[in-house]
Amino acid sequence: MTEHAAATDVAAITGDAPAAVLLVHLPSRAVVHVNPVARQLAPDAVLPMTVDAWSDAAQLRDLDGAELSETEHPLSKVARSEPVVGQAVSAAAGSDLGGQREPLWVVALPMAGAPLLDDHALVVFLPLRDTRAARAAMDAATEQAALRDRAVLATGLSFTVADARTDDFPLVWVNPAFTATTGYAFEEAVGRNCRFLQGPGTDPAAPERMRAALESGQGTTVTVLNYRKDGLAFWNQVALSPIFGPDGELTHFVAIQTDVSGRVAADRARDDALAAERAARRDAEEAHRQAEEHRARLDLLAEATHRLSGTLDSAECRRRLLELVVPGLADWAVVLSPDGQGQIADAAAVHRDPALAPRVAEYVAAVRRTALRGPLHELLLGDRPARRITGYGSRAVQAERRRWTGDEGVLALSDALGVDSLLVVPLPGRRRQGDDVMVLVRAPGSLEHTDDDLRIAVDLGRRAGLLLDNARLYEQQHLIATALQRSLLPDLPEVPGLTVAARYHAGQAGSDVGGDFYELIDVPGDGTALAIGDVAGHDVYAAAAMGHLKGLLRACAWDRTLDTPAAVLHRVDELTAALGMTTMATVTYAQLTRDGSGTWSLEHSTAGHPPLLVRHPDGAVEFLPGTGGIPLGVDPVLPRESLTHRLPAGSIVLGYTDGLVERRGEVLSEGLDRLARTAAAAPHDVHALCDALLAELGDSHDDIALLAVQLGA
Repeated sequence: MTEHAAATDVAAITGDAPAAVLLVHLPSRAVVHVNPVARQLAPDAVLPMTVDAWSDAAQLRDLDGAELSETEHPLSKVARSEPVVGQAVSAAAGSDLGGQREPLWVVALPMAGAPLLDDHALVVFLPLRDTRAARAAMDAATEQAALRDRAVLATGLSFTVADARTDDFPLVWVNPAFTATTGYAFEEAVGRNCRFLQGPGTDPAAPERMRAALESGQGTTVTVLNYRKDGLAFWNQVALSPIFGPDGELTHFVAIQTDVSGRVAADRARDDALAAERAARRDAEEAHRQAEEHRARLDLLAEATHRLSGTLDSAECRRRLLELVVPGLADWAVVLSPDGQGQIADAAAVHRDPALAPRVAEYVAAVRRTALRGPLHELLLGDRPARRITGYGSRAVQAERRRWTGDEGVLALSDALGVDSLLVVPLPGRRRQGDDVMVLVRAPGSLEHTDDDLRIAVDLGRRAGLLLDNARLYEQQHLIATALQRSLLPDLPEVPGLTVAARYHAGQAGSDVGGDFYELIDVPGDGTALAIGDVAGHDVYAAAAMGHLKGLLRACAWDRTLDTPAAVLHRVDELTAALGMTTMATVTYAQLTRDGSGTWSLEHSTAGHPPLLVRHPDGAVEFLPGTGGIPLGVDPVLPRESLTHRLPAGSIVLGYTDGLVERRGEVLSEGLDRLARTAAAAPHDVHALCDALLAELGDSHDDIALLAVQLGA
């Protein structure tokens, strides 16, 4: 046990535990004043009484357990005016010092120079609560007196006594350790209230607690920032204990003061480290939360792109968008589509509660027929950014929402679905004006929308808006293409003796318009002409060229001077060249004439087109021989040939374009064989025949045109 270790242990174990305090009158060797803890040690003692009698009343023992005698025990030394700077004894049970016999550290100092207490001594019994420290203290007590004196003097324990009978509680005595700790000498401290130790950094609450204890006559322990005489700050733990005389009058306060700057610094370092750890944990948790939110945001956007880009139907795209945001971003949501003038042309909505579907449908129907104003109208016109509206039930929002629509019924229906906060988000396309608007609604009981929700909704709105724009553009192009194709593919005329069906099928990788065409022309006289052709290309340019070509073909078919199909095709070829048309096309042109024997004459000429197919009444199929002609637009000078065939009534003549028979990596003969087999097995009705051929062979990437003509009896 080194000198430094003893000092450290004794200082550490005194702490803020209650101490027993005596004031001993030295001439009479009598205990005249005690604090409440000392009274508990000797509850039957009647003051004043000799120190030996008080020791017996408190059942003090030496370290061997024997009763103290008047030889060398601490109180005897005090009676002889000798200081006791540290000695171990043990106390009986039954006080705040402990429930069992427990070691105490005794410090006793004569109060020389104290006003009215010059012939008194201060005796303090400090509990040794820490087991290891107590053992160290008791071991130290067995060392020689010089070592023990140095150890206790090094503890930093300062003792002060204040007069409790004077209003300002002036100090009447301080020990040398107080001077060593504070720098204030005995004469500089005595007679003054100890507030002179306070300074600019002292928390006023700590002195106020001490003053409250002094005025109420109670003990307390307070840690306060004090200042040495040289201005150096230190943390002072002050344990105040009231001292009472024989008649129970409060006479003094004894303060045990300990410099705990090291402990406070350690506590602060620990608290700072703990706070830093908690802050780091909070930062990590916040970073993790933000990362999770960012990942969820990216997942939502990725899912939106995947799901919304999977359709080119704008209505289906809106439905998928609503399913994405409910219930993640809203309890219910609606997408509003403009009509070009900033009003509602269409609306779609979904609620997380399927039971409210009828009410949602009623709301959508009401929205479709209402005129909107306010933020929705502004967004429909493309004039305002996204907006977050919270506190929907507040007076300000309630007043504002009456300006949103002229139909109070719409507001009532939305209230019935539940509204507490909402996000109004544009879905901008390429025009960035007049695009859809999405409204995300959270009902009462759900969390209000946050700025993060708004950012996610805006990002989602940008992505969804472009995909919706794509779908709208596709629908517009599809509508235009369908109208163009229908205008170019005429309604077939009714021709006596003929049953006719036609079909057009756009290729999987192509546009809805192309250069494939068919014609049935009721030419002058008693004949009927049919044509099937394919202008090179699969777009509107091919369709436009096909329209020009069909016009020339119809005009030449009506020319009576062109008496054979070969002459008609040759004349068309000449005209395209003369007009500067760069069109190249394959065509089969045929003329049908009924003879008097119940058969039909079919004369045809081919310009590089697949051969006509004939299915006879008995179900047999054959391809008519071609005439070997080259496509139109290649060489208008080369002559063309016609061939004539006799066909029985009930036969079906089928014209088709190459999309029905050609497949990549396959020779043409394989496709023709497949067509022959399919046609032989198909129904006899020409409409059913066309449908069956498209169902079986219509998976081509090319456009397909079909013309089926059944010859009557």
